[in-house]
Amino acid sequence: MITPSHHPIPASGSVCEVANGVFWLRMPLPFVLDHINLYVLEGDDGMYIVDTGVQCDKSKAIWQRCLATFDKPLAGVIATHMHPDHCGLIGWLCREYKVPLYMSALEYYGAIAYFSPNPGADTSVEADYFVQAGLSAEQANSYVRDHANYEASVSPIPLAYQRLESGNTLTIGARTWQIHTYGGHSPEHVCLFDPKDNLLIGGDQILPYISPNIGVYSREPEANPLTEYFASLKALKQFPADCLVLPAHNQPYTGLHSRCDELVVHHQELLEKLTQHCMTEKTLVACLPVLYTRELSGQVLFFALAEGLAHLNYLVKQGALARRLDEQGMYYYKTLG
Repeated sequence: MITPSHHPIPASGSVCEVANGVFWLRMPLPFVLDHINLYVLEGDDGMYIVDTGVQCDKSKAIWQRCLATFDKPLAGVIATHMHPDHCGLIGWLCREYKVPLYMSALEYYGAIAYFSPNPGADTSVEADYFVQAGLSAEQANSYVRDHANYEASVSPIPLAYQRLESGNTLTIGARTWQIHTYGGHSPEHVCLFDPKDNLLIGGDQILPYISPNIGVYSREPEANPLTEYFASLKALKQFPADCLVLPAHNQPYTGLHSRCDELVVHHQELLEKLTQHCMTEKTLVACLPVLYTRELSGQVLFFALAEGLAHLNYLVKQGALARRLDEQGMYYYKTLG
């Protein structure tokens, strides 16, 4: 069972201290999930930001106001992973304040590949991804066009970074943070653990009330991130059960081990639902009603497709489902045995 921390939730755009020299900033987001938790760590040489929010004038103004309240300069920017709400302003902050970026290698190069302009790139692969899921060609092309808006939520990525590598440490002020990286939600998601004060900066890897999106996207359509995510949940239980988890969404909490167990059960239940549903052949789109009860459209449908495909890929690779491609380019899934 998880227990929310006693710290009051800061107002949007405001900061509160959750541990000595560790500050929690609540940044608004222009998405269905309307906020992200960002953290500012006090070092001897200045302040270090953990994650940034998306690129927009409102986010920039909040950072300028926030950083002006500290009596130390910004010394560095840390990104847990490459998703726009976490790395959207790494370029702007590093350029504006002339500070280094700290990031894992796969996340950094993933951000470069995904968000750097690539005019003339063949987008048919992206369109095929949506058609294979069961969408019409018109719907698929609409999502391909919308992708440009997604890219605009990230400022140009810095052309240099300092690598965060699992097994190493990062010393900031009086704290020495252990660096741990995990797959599943993103390729090499960084979590930071301070064993002295029992603090875990968890990013999106282990959230208190929602599951992070475990998705398969057009860039790697045969990926199997759910296997990686199950492995990460097992590995996260190496930390003390009573550590204070500082997540990227919702609020800080204790109860890490029980939350890991809850997330395993959640995904196993989704897998069982899909196995039963695919006793007769189904497309990915036809599987979504057993995974989600809410209406799906726009960005919500985009992430639902990715999450559904992650679970179907897992079952195919486990030998529980068969997959075939029909004449229209759509995949159909059927339970084996």
